[in-house]
Amino acid sequence: MEAFDKLGLDFATMLVPWIAILISISAAFWFKDFATNFMQGLKFRFNPSFNEGDEVILDGEQSIIVKIGLRETVFGCYGPRGYTWRYVANDRIGTLKLEKIINKDLHLDSDIEKGLRMQKLIDKAQDANIGNNKDSIQRNKEEIENIKRGRK
Repeated sequence: MEAFDKLGLDFATMLVPWIAILISISAAFWFKDFATNFMQGLKFRFNPSFNEGDEVILDGEQSIIVKIGLRETVFGCYGPRGYTWRYVANDRIGTLKLEKIINKDLHLDSDIEKGLRMQKLIDKAQDANIGNNKDSIQRNKEEIENIKRGRK
């Protein structure tokens, strides 16, 4: 019996370091994934192109960025089943097709909008000139009529 006790004790002392190694390797893999997600989350959060509340197209579905977390980002997606939340790990965002929806009236500095604003200003100035010219023409007509009446 003592031989079996010694064998069990020897087996336990041999097994403990291997268990510690397996736990260490598992913790290292977990920490690597956690650190990767965390860094990608920081990178996505501080990216000025995307903010919470932005309308985007995520893999072909119209979505809204609900929350940018440190490990995952929540997208609100409109689909045939209604409005659903889609949780995406931050390390996967780089592999997804993510497009931001931009409304034309959000960027007043585009060339087209600058041209449209300039055209409106020119039109307003021309309308004022046309109004002034109409008044001048009317005064001239009245003056001509007065001159004609005075001669007759």
